[in-house]
Amino acid sequence: MVFIVDEGSEFGAPLEKVWKLSEAHAKDAAKIHPSGKNYKTESVSENAAIQSWDSDMQGQTVKTKIKVTRFYPLGVAIELLEGAIAGSFFNYYIPNGNKTGVTVVGEFTSSMMPDENQLKQAVMSFLEQAFNEDSAYLKTMS
Repeated sequence: MVFIVDEGSEFGAPLEKVWKLSEAHAKDAAKIHPSGKNYKTESVSENAAIQSWDSDMQGQTVKTKIKVTRFYPLGVAIELLEGAIAGSFFNYYIPNGNKTGVTVVGEFTSSMMPDENQLKQAVMSFLEQAFNEDSAYLKTMS
């Protein structure tokens, strides 16, 4: 089991635009995250959705399923329901003028990666890829 606190990342967009990005995930995650395939989104409530997709992990196709719950304007809770990594984490959003800070706090496990260092590296890679794709998409939003 690995507990992660990842502080210091920042989106180059104000908080309201980051929330529009959050809403866009529920409508068209494939457009935002091209690294995944076969996206499916099911609305659970006004603020929660379940998403699933396939991605490549070390040469294998891995199906990932998550539950996303938005807590406007504080952040987003994500539960990893199915896939190589299990656990849950929260993205806290910190408004900073025309930018928005992001702090991620979560706990993760994996039966595929019992080594804590390997698991931490996989989680950080997953979070970094999602952040980079979100950042790139934010630049295309009006």
